[in-house]
Amino acid sequence: MKKILSLAWKEFIYGGHLQCLGVVSIVYISSFLLNIKTNWEILALAYLIFYPIYINDRFKWIKPDESTNPERTKYLKSYLWLTPRIILFSVLLLLVLLIHIGNMKLAILSLILLVFGLLYPLYFKNLTKKIFAFKNLYVALFFTAMAILPVLHSHQPFAVSLLVSFIFLVFLKTTLMQILLDCKDVKEDKAIGLLTVAALIGREKTFTLLRISNVFIMASILLLSFFLIEDFPWQMLVLFLVIPFNFYSYYLAQRHNYYGYILGSGEFLLWPVLILIARAVSTTP
Repeated sequence: MKKILSLAWKEFIYGGHLQCLGVVSIVYISSFLLNIKTNWEILALAYLIFYPIYINDRFKWIKPDESTNPERTKYLKSYLWLTPRIILFSVLLLLVLLIHIGNMKLAILSLILLVFGLLYPLYFKNLTKKIFAFKNLYVALFFTAMAILPVLHSHQPFAVSLLVSFIFLVFLKTTLMQILLDCKDVKEDKAIGLLTVAALIGREKTFTLLRISNVFIMASILLLSFFLIEDFPWQMLVLFLVIPFNFYSYYLAQRHNYYGYILGSGEFLLWPVLILIARAVSTTP
């Protein structure tokens, strides 16, 4: 049983499921914020868009990752022969789900995200050698686009100002998340000439930048939205509680504890939990 649980944990962490659930959380929160009813279809769609992209990226970059993520690489190599079949099967599942949903606009956006996501490790990742922080911004744009899925799926009217506010928050927070993850690859990124924040200014200055930026981004977007946008769901303010979580992940990562990066990449999972708790407390008589 212990061995099974250990394998399940490794698959959850190293197999991309943590990141996939983070994307699902973004879709769920977008639905909540815009007062759009969500269902299993849109949540499964978000998962299936991201999963083959993540696995493909790990598959293409497994050799470069061996020095910075030896344990993850070792685990992924254990079923490396199966990886192309997993990618193909997950893409087929995505196509079946899109056919089942029958929404052309949603299908077009989903397939665009899938194609550009699969092309990322082949063509776009190396653009960071020429364009500063390109891969951080590329991934952030992908995460941000997921917030639009509920709008296309529902055909309901929605508050544009709320969506824009949430999009900015997701984009900036995802950028910080990617900058954090780059901190574990500083030496390797410098060696191959990637222009990441950590490679240019160093790990210590990057962690200072992350702490300052994190507080500024959360405070500016949430408070401005609360005071300027009519009918802004006050439960979103509970996301301020994410800041101590961020600081703890930075603390661990700065001390070369790999769990700091795991916690950092799983931040979006915490968002719906906090918001649901806040909503439950507000409706309690």
